[in-house]
Amino acid sequence: MLSRVAERAEALKVFCRKEGYNTRVALFIDLACHSGRRRFVAWDLERNMAIFTSPVSHGSGSERSHVRSAYARTSNEDGSHLSSLGRALVAERYDGRYGVAYRLDGIDATNSNLRPRCVVLHGWEHTTSYPIWPLATVGSFGCPVLSRRMMRRVDELLQRHERVILDIFK
Repeated sequence: MLSRVAERAEALKVFCRKEGYNTRVALFIDLACHSGRRRFVAWDLERNMAIFTSPVSHGSGSERSHVRSAYARTSNEDGSHLSSLGRALVAERYDGRYGVAYRLDGIDATNSNLRPRCVVLHGWEHTTSYPIWPLATVGSFGCPVLSRRMMRRVDELLQRHERVILDIFK
């Protein structure tokens, strides 16, 4: 999985340099990985290495939102309760229902509705910090959801860096 992130990181760094986004750090989620594995990666773009990794929940869908699914289906449609693929700007920080959260602004056509759908990066007490494979993490309504412990680490990182990109891919 980290080799897939490393490949994407090289391309993302070029994109970030060209478009004026952060070229020091980025966040990645590999939705091709089982949700019970470490598939969220905070990445150092300068050193080309992981800063930390963690399991992360994904959208479980509107039809079966109560069912845990290990592998993500994706959509950009409102009401789908599915995660979206693509690059997003990690936007403003706020305190919400689940604590500290970050709004996401989709950059690609595949995730252009993130903000209108209220898909945000946040923590939740029912998401794990540690791999639980073969079990799946809890589902969300489309948000990438970290454990509260990992969200604190992400928050610390994001407070030191501006215009960070989150790249969600399969």
